[in-house]
Amino acid sequence: MNITTNVTFKKILSLIVIITTLCSVLMFTSCEKAEPLVIEDSENCIVIKTTENVLDGNKEMLLIDYMKDLKKKGELEYSTKNGMVTSINGIENPADFSKCWMLFTSDSDNANSAWGTVEYKGKEYGSAIVGAEELKLKPDQLYIWVFKSFS
Repeated sequence: MNITTNVTFKKILSLIVIITTLCSVLMFTSCEKAEPLVIEDSENCIVIKTTENVLDGNKEMLLIDYMKDLKKKGELEYSTKNGMVTSINGIENPADFSKCWMLFTSDSDNANSAWGTVEYKGKEYGSAIVGAEELKLKPDQLYIWVFKSFS
């Protein structure tokens, strides 16, 4: 290798390093922090958001399956009994069911306002017509769990 080739090689290598560094910096500075998929509005209200990326084209994903994923990731704690969600993030339905976790949704195809509504961020959402084990998710929807009193 002669001196001219060695200098050219070093220039090209330096240019590649500079371009790679600039691309990396631009990539990380342009990324916005993603909004969480589970929002604890209060200890009695848990909001689960869906996105196209999370569903990854799966049109058959059920809410309970999504909740299992969120549980594995440490974003949500819950338990079920006989197909019913009995606790979320440590708050359990009492034995007399004077309060329990109720599901509401922004998915108008799967909500019925006549069965009850909840207000979240200035909008009203209807009660889900099926439970978490039957409710098929749709992208860009909210699934709102509210610990509701019946007394």
